[in-house]
Amino acid sequence: MNIRSLRLKWLVALLPLLAGPLACQTLLRPEQRTAQNDMASEAKEEGPAIIQTNAVDEATPPKDAETHPFVNAIPPPFADYSIDLETAIGLAGADNPTIALAQEAVSASRAEQLEAQALLLPSLNAGVSYNDHQGSLQTATGVIRKVTRQSLYDGAGAEAVGAGTVGFPGVHLFADLADAAFAPRAARERVAGRSFDAQATRNTVLLEAATRYFDLAGAAASLQAYRQSEAEAEQIASLTAAFAQAGQGRQSDAERARGSALLLHTEEQRAEEEVAVAAAALARVLDMDPAVRLHAPDGPPPLIQLVDPHADLEALVRIALDDRPEIAARSADVAANETLLRQERLRPLLPLLSVGYSAGQFGGGSDLADSRFGHFSGRTDFDAYAVWSLENFGVGNWARQRRRRAQVGEAEAERTRTIDRIRREVAEALALSAAHLEEVDTARRRVQTASQSFRADLVRAKNLEGQLIEVLDSVNSLATARQDLIRALTGYDVAQFQLFVALGRPPSAADYPSSRP
Repeated sequence: MNIRSLRLKWLVALLPLLAGPLACQTLLRPEQRTAQNDMASEAKEEGPAIIQTNAVDEATPPKDAETHPFVNAIPPPFADYSIDLETAIGLAGADNPTIALAQEAVSASRAEQLEAQALLLPSLNAGVSYNDHQGSLQTATGVIRKVTRQSLYDGAGAEAVGAGTVGFPGVHLFADLADAAFAPRAARERVAGRSFDAQATRNTVLLEAATRYFDLAGAAASLQAYRQSEAEAEQIASLTAAFAQAGQGRQSDAERARGSALLLHTEEQRAEEEVAVAAAALARVLDMDPAVRLHAPDGPPPLIQLVDPHADLEALVRIALDDRPEIAARSADVAANETLLRQERLRPLLPLLSVGYSAGQFGGGSDLADSRFGHFSGRTDFDAYAVWSLENFGVGNWARQRRRRAQVGEAEAERTRTIDRIRREVAEALALSAAHLEEVDTARRRVQTASQSFRADLVRAKNLEGQLIEVLDSVNSLATARQDLIRALTGYDVAQFQLFVALGRPPSAADYPSSRP
């Protein structure tokens, strides 16, 4: 047996011992990697040196650079907070400024409704008035007299002067009957519209929270998959380096394997950035401190099914048209504007009504009477009048009707546009759900096949039945399949929630039927 055969048998026996520690090394934390890499560097310095013989090798980083410890791309957060889907949706619905703003709009519309309902309620006035006149007055017969006169009134109402009635009645009803008849109806429709808008806003916010959560869960799963793929690439890089040192492989293969591992490490750093960005986006939706890093549970996202992705599209569209709060809100806007149009049509037929009643103490006198200031006694006044008005010879009323008719057309066009948008959202979400479900099935089979191929190629390479560098293709294929599976799972879950909300169903913190891939 020659020396080459002995060296080959020694390498085959040593490979299983090298593969375990080197594979585990890539899964260590950075500080553990640093200590272990320092020990490896010291051991290499005592071993045989590798002589570089060409200019390309001179530009290659030294051997100890290959085992330089990697540093996390994102600095550590101030604190960590673990969050799941139910918690994210619950927090989004509990204290969100966007939802609170929509609720305040409902409160404002209810206040307007109360104001409209109170148009036929009289106002109560109490006060005191004093009048002092010095100079000429004209009597009913046209006689001009110079008189000094004083009068005082106090009680319900104010401004009682001379023989006239009380200027500000104590109990006063003053209303345009067209406004009093139709304003409460229009206000009621506006309250309904703002309530449906608030419900739609809540659904949108909860959908955004679910979407941002799946972005975070997908980014975290992608990071874990890259780390696993990097560990496998590091294992191949270490084995090819050992082959090259033993003279059983080429140094270029070792450098190629190292480059592939570094490329996966770059993807891992990008995944770390995506996790940080997704956590900040979710914190924004949940109105939480972005300094606290949110993180989803470990593992790939669950496969959540809320709506059958193979359901009939027309049936789903009918459900959406019946249940979507946006359509109900736009229908309420149409009804409110139609009410205002009827109001303008009937305004010339309904009068302006004023009814007043006053009671109080009144007295006074002048230099022509027996007392300059006296004769105080009780006084009551009742006044009522109704006025019909044709504004600007009827042109003003006609212009108002045209404006209200245009507003009705705008509201109807907005409702039609909302219906078209909802149809599109249902169709797109259903198509995305079906497509992503097929992608999930395909990606699962790809991961299974690529994993089997990687293990088989690695065993063949260790048994010297093939080149170890060929295993890199299996590693890269497996890494790509894992990422595609995660993207398909995340896309399917997001599409399911989009379809669920497109049907008018609000996301809640209930237990969702799900399965792990």
